[in-house]
Amino acid sequence: MEQPPRSTYNDDEISLVELAKVLIHRRWWFLGTFVIVVLASVAWVLLQNTEKQSGTDTFNYTTQLAVGYKTPSHLIEPLPSIIEQLQGAIIPNVKQKNDEFSSLSAKVSYIEESNIVTITSESEQKNGIAEFHEALTTPIVERHERLQRSLENEGNIIFQGDQSLQLIPSEVVALAVKTQQATDAPQGTNSKLILVLGIILGVMLGIVMAFLAEFCARVKESLNKEKFS
Repeated sequence: MEQPPRSTYNDDEISLVELAKVLIHRRWWFLGTFVIVVLASVAWVLLQNTEKQSGTDTFNYTTQLAVGYKTPSHLIEPLPSIIEQLQGAIIPNVKQKNDEFSSLSAKVSYIEESNIVTITSESEQKNGIAEFHEALTTPIVERHERLQRSLENEGNIIFQGDQSLQLIPSEVVALAVKTQQATDAPQGTNSKLILVLGIILGVMLGIVMAFLAEFCARVKESLNKEKFS
């Protein structure tokens, strides 16, 4: 007579019951692991928040010098020449003569197809930056004023094609403006996400540790039986 197919329901039910018994029996392993993981997550969140609050923001402070014109299409001085003077002479001299500026940095650049020279410094605070940038741009502005006065006083008419002398002075159009944040304080992962992941990981590791403890206990028990048998 053909035997009816064996149902696996009872086996599955027994397995689930056994699993539940293991978790109950090894509940302290589960709870201990869960608590340790969750506390570690909380400690991480607190550490990240502390670093974020204590971190110091560093910002870029930018000065823009609009170089004057001697004709409508010709600058009083080429921009690469101004950059070279700033890097090679003006910046080192200003920092050497003023101790308060010695720790400050300055990057210089210019915008293509324009008359703008840009000076940028990174600092945690604006104190002294404006004075530093002013000390860097003043020699250039004053020299351009002398050149323009010389051209004007001599009464020279400079022809560049059909263009004649038309003096436009150099001037600082922006002084030590905070343009963007250069470096940010450490940004921690979302605190709620860390805590949720910590709880999930705590449950998973707690289950693993509970079954690992049960496995080790049964192996030890089996070895003891073999020893005394």
